[in-house]
Amino acid sequence: MNKLNSPSSSPKQRKAQSNVASGVYVLVLSLIRAKRVTVGQLRTIEFAPGFYAYIGSAMGPGGFKRVARHLDVSAGRNKTHRWHIDHLSAVAEIIGISKIATGDRIECEMARNLALNPVLTGVTGFGSSDCRCCTHLFYARHLHDLENAIQNLLNNLCQETSRLSVSVEKLR
Repeated sequence: MNKLNSPSSSPKQRKAQSNVASGVYVLVLSLIRAKRVTVGQLRTIEFAPGFYAYIGSAMGPGGFKRVARHLDVSAGRNKTHRWHIDHLSAVAEIIGISKIATGDRIECEMARNLALNPVLTGVTGFGSSDCRCCTHLFYARHLHDLENAIQNLLNNLCQETSRLSVSVEKLR
């Protein structure tokens, strides 16, 4: 696992940040074949083969435990589809996770930032039923395009604030 911290963070700030159990996460998913999936009350979506990044909030009472739940859905250990991402992760493989420990609600800012990237395509309405964002799910045909977009996003966030602690984990 790779640990990225803002260069301006002090050791004391980084230690405090590592104890934060909430924040924002980015799931990277791989879909081998096109899949037609009914996503809750949103609609039926034809997901193209390729790679997806989902930006989610871990600000609730369970914090980053939500990520473990998504992994269970993706592995077939949990059949309950509570959020939009559950419908996609049930048919796709989660291959990477970025966790951003913060007390600030920055998931919408992150989604708006990724939406500006011309290499990515947003899936309209996905994961954004409780906010005004167009989407919280982004598609790229090639993994390196998605990884570059996420890395640029994380680098920009770390430059803007010293209150972030970012961990990136590749699962395959």
